[in-house]
Amino acid sequence: MAITIRVPDPTEEYDAGNQRQIVRAINNVIQQLNAQYKPQGETFNEIEQLSYFLGNAPAKPSGPATAQVGGSSGGGLPYSRLDATVGVGYPFAIAPTFSLDPDRGYLVTNGYFAPIPPDFGPNQTTLLLPFDPPVGSQVGIVINEFNARVEAGFDSDGYQVTIDGYSSGYITMNGGFGTGDARTLVYFGDGGYAFGYRDVWYTIATGY
Repeated sequence: MAITIRVPDPTEEYDAGNQRQIVRAINNVIQQLNAQYKPQGETFNEIEQLSYFLGNAPAKPSGPATAQVGGSSGGGLPYSRLDATVGVGYPFAIAPTFSLDPDRGYLVTNGYFAPIPPDFGPNQTTLLLPFDPPVGSQVGIVINEFNARVEAGFDSDGYQVTIDGYSSGYITMNGGFGTGDARTLVYFGDGGYAFGYRDVWYTIATGY
């Protein structure tokens, strides 16, 4: 909306009536400017509504929120990097274990760890989900290759915490040979089931 108020020119000699007209015109300009002002949030809402009307609404991602290393995903989880590549003693090095924090994402540079004698059992990177976090806490995990074991552990009363149901306390993420794997899990808390099945994490997104 254009401002069309005309401010009178001042007279050569002082004139009270002329000065009152100038002050009145300036006050009208201020009132029109204030009437046209919109808070930033309202402007953004109008832009978003127009985008939806024009069919240009932003697509919602189906996978975990992503971000630059150490950065934030713009309203999603802040991501940081974990190095789980091989070290001294390869290929018979003991795979590392990491404890994860709630409401964070992790970019895991994952390596291969050969089974160690004498039992030659699985020897892979282990990621421990947060211990007794608040309900609704989320953890995002992205691994670049090979397998990693994600464990839910036990709650403060000694009950097994499970993942994606009430049968397993761990899942295996398969990063393949450079194909990668990604998922976001949310802590549901007590699922209300008997027989000791109390706390559970659910996968709410997979893929990139």
